[in-house]
Amino acid sequence: MAKNTIALLLAFIFILTASPSYAYVFNRDGFTDNIPQPVLLEPVIDRVDISGKKELVFRWSPHQGDISRRKFYDFRLYQGYKLTEDGLLLQKNVAPNEHQLAVDSSVFKPGQVYTWSLRQKYRSGKSRRSSSSFTIIGK
Repeated sequence: MAKNTIALLLAFIFILTASPSYAYVFNRDGFTDNIPQPVLLEPVIDRVDISGKKELVFRWSPHQGDISRRKFYDFRLYQGYKLTEDGLLLQKNVAPNEHQLAVDSSVFKPGQVYTWSLRQKYRSGKSRRSSSSFTIIGK
């Protein structure tokens, strides 16, 4: 009887640890290697011309991660190169099935550097940030 109990207990532990919903390993920052960083698509160039445009559209790939587990994307726009609170211009949680965000061009000033970052937030943790910097030209 004891052997059956031990075998049943070991099988139960194996099922729990092998199940994807329990297989997350977090580091001290709350990130998990099971949640991939987003891939940024645009803008990912050094200079962005917004002449005659009402908005600047930020796009990223929908193919990283598991949409069924994704709660939202954490989009942030900063003035300058540093991703710090004092430079934060815009923060928005974007729906898990959305893969772009339009920002009114009035936010941007010619000659200024901006950095945008994106991370995926899952029920079980978050990805590392992906980011890209650019300088605005035109207006």
